Amino acid sequence: MTEVSANAARTTQLRKVSSYYRWLDRWVRWNRIVRRYSGYDSMTVHRLMDDPVTGHNGPFVLHNLMLEGLKLPENPRVLDAGCGYGGTAFDLIGKIGGTWLGRTISPIQIDRAREEVKKRGLEDRIRFELKSYDEPIEGEFDLAIGIESMVHSVNPNATVANIARALKPGGTFVLVDDMPIENFPKELAGDLDIVRKMWRCPVMPTERGWRAAFEAAGLEIEHSRDLSKLIYHRPVEEMNALIKRDTRRASWLRWTGLRMIPEANIGGLMIERLAVDGVLEYRVLRGRKKG
Repeated sequence: MTEVSANAARTTQLRKVSSYYRWLDRWVRWNRIVRRYSGYDSMTVHRLMDDPVTGHNGPFVLHNLMLEGLKLPENPRVLDAGCGYGGTAFDLIGKIGGTWLGRTISPIQIDRAREEVKKRGLEDRIRFELKSYDEPIEGEFDLAIGIESMVHSVNPNATVANIARALKPGGTFVLVDDMPIENFPKELAGDLDIVRKMWRCPVMPTERGWRAAFEAAGLEIEHSRDLSKLIYHRPVEEMNALIKRDTRRASWLRWTGLRMIPEANIGGLMIERLAVDGVLEYRVLRGRKKG
């Protein structure tokens, strides 16, 4: 791929993902009215999972697990690459401190994140930018985080390399995302293709693929853990019924932006079903920059 075509692919993907999250924001706001948990109030839509020690279930359990055993300097500089509404920064700044930079390509997300910063009086400690994680990043960071965001990259190797350049020597990159197993079953390949399409995930590397990207960027893998078993999954029969329902809705709405809401649901349900089948992992991968 030439540099021109690569830039064109990134631009197209940015437009798709930004539109996708604009419609998801509307869905999250509406869901807040009708569901126990939508992600709106917590400022994050991370997977709900059970703490293996306390049994507590919630969106911030992931933060504790992904940083488990990680030693950070006092007042670290932290980059959240694909920060969404900023929920990770708002949760972890009270636990690990530091100064934070969050990046998102969604105008709706960044407006809400900046509004929340002002409400909490954290303007001197948390800053948000309306930029892609593929754009050059100023400064050096002790910790970079990418939760359910790297999967949207059109070129994971280039994305990881860009983030690694922003780390100090000895700095850590923590990635959390859905990863297909190696030797993915051919009979389920169609389901995985639907996930990629519905969630705007053009590549979706395996763990081995992400490891290769880390190593090429000078990051030594220090920790890898599949968290799938800590996530509650609905009965398969229920998932199948919901997939059929939302497939009909997406068809009815196919000429409108509203189709992205049932499409997002289909993608999430397919991910859930593939996880139950044991062919898709929700994995945390941690790498430290050499030097």
